[in-house]
Amino acid sequence: MKIAITFNALPQGKRVEEVAEYDDISTIEAIEREIKALGHKTALIEAEADAMRKLMRERPDFVFNVAEGVGRGARESQIPMMLDMLGIPYTGSDALTLGITLDKQRTQEILSYHRVPTPRFQIFRTGEEKLARRMRFPLFVKPIGEGSSIGISKNSLVKNEKELRKVACGIISKHGQAAIAEKFIEGREFTVPLLGNPPKVLPLVEIDFSHLPTDAPRFDCYDVKWVYEDRTICPPEIDKRTLRRIEKITRKAFEVLGCRDICRMDVRVDDNGMPYIIDVNALPGLIPEPEEHSRFPASCYSLGMNYGDIIREILHCAFRRHGIDA
Repeated sequence: MKIAITFNALPQGKRVEEVAEYDDISTIEAIEREIKALGHKTALIEAEADAMRKLMRERPDFVFNVAEGVGRGARESQIPMMLDMLGIPYTGSDALTLGITLDKQRTQEILSYHRVPTPRFQIFRTGEEKLARRMRFPLFVKPIGEGSSIGISKNSLVKNEKELRKVACGIISKHGQAAIAEKFIEGREFTVPLLGNPPKVLPLVEIDFSHLPTDAPRFDCYDVKWVYEDRTICPPEIDKRTLRRIEKITRKAFEVLGCRDICRMDVRVDDNGMPYIIDVNALPGLIPEPEEHSRFPASCYSLGMNYGDIIREILHCAFRRHGIDA
């Protein structure tokens, strides 16, 4: 088969906040090597303005999609929409699911409707909205439509209304989008990787904050993820009852959001062992180097898989879903 890889590359290999979700070209090259090792031909197509023309020229049989898209809004949906128009099958979730999961308000609304535990929330589009009575401090404030902890800093945890409005207005001004304020869940934080259709919950990855400076935040944010040395524990020590709860709610979230093949969800567990989904990433990072602590690969590595196994399994999950024998 001819398999194209659709992607967005970091500019000159530099990680800056505005494009923190983009991949270093070494990650794309690693994916390409593993696909070639399976005997397929490959083509690299960057998700830029001329991506449709490139897809029409290359006419791949299949696409391995890791493209984050460009601009604001439902940018992760751009490549899947093109592929659907051209009738080219691809890995991962479709345009609708990727658009929904990038929008934290829509994700929360769907999960809440289906009684999947998530924190209470309120949307701030101007920063001047009246604070809802149901909201109790401390609150956690972040952009409504970003990933990779973009727009999340130590100031995101607010203790009063003055701090809330300052952070919300800062997000609206800097990122050009609404802010979402959520009830902050005190407790442990986990990443939950899911793979397959229906999904299997892979070993959890716990975010370890114990090594951080005393003034650093004890929650996942841009500095913790990209500036400080990121540390994780996989698999973590966790009681069976809490683990079953996490597996149950993340599988249900995968189903009701329409996720396919691969997903990574962030969960915080309160002191009563009750898990809450705080983020859904239907297009998780696949950085191959173990020292980078990319959380989906880290979980797979804990099972004894290598990087080739990860890429092959994602590809074959999508092949089986499309009825392709390859």
